Amino acid sequence: MKKINTVFTIICLFACFSNAKTFYANGYPEVKKVALTFDDGPGKATKRVLEILKEKNVKATFFMLGIRVESDTETAKKVVADDHEIGSHTYEHVNFYSYKVDDKIRKMERGILQAKKIIKDKLGVDTYLMRFPYGYSKPEGLEVAQKQGYYVINWSFGMDWENVSAQEMHIKYKQAIKNGAIFLMHDLPKNDKILSFLGDFIDEIRAEGYEIVTVSELLNLKQKYQTEI
Repeated sequence: MKKINTVFTIICLFACFSNAKTFYANGYPEVKKVALTFDDGPGKATKRVLEILKEKNVKATFFMLGIRVESDTETAKKVVADDHEIGSHTYEHVNFYSYKVDDKIRKMERGILQAKKIIKDKLGVDTYLMRFPYGYSKPEGLEVAQKQGYYVINWSFGMDWENVSAQEMHIKYKQAIKNGAIFLMHDLPKNDKILSFLGDFIDEIRAEGYEIVTVSELLNLKQKYQTEI
């Protein structure tokens, strides 16, 4: 009887993981919380982002590229030391929407596992949140991510790569404040317009009564299970 119960438990756990929601682009609409996320780093703008976040006492989620963690481990460690949340942005910035080679699934798997190993080895962080480059979210990508124990996190608003003035960008970000918002930003020099208003934007979020939290807190997510690297 005990053996039957054990088998049943394993089957139930497997079913839970298989059916659990994997993809998120918003938090819960009834909760007055938002999350700030930064992609593509660590980069030359990361230290300034960290300074602003520390000054405002805000914790954010950084979706890091494995290749950049390799090349700038020191900066990546500063993000960890400041107690921010680390997610994976895969190993390199591949656009799977336009990827035409027939090894697409294998390429995704390699990129996820490479980044996971590098982030674990260099930073001591076992990631379970990830964001594909360009917000790739087609079913095969979600399936690959889920098999590796990841939640895939996209965003409700982001535009810091667009060719508009910092003032216009600031207005658009402010207009996008809502319950459960996940804001996409980048910590690379080419996206430095965001730095001109990030501190003010944080103040504006709080002035409207919102709490700024990490993605895992916003979505109440915990690590599913550990996978082999």
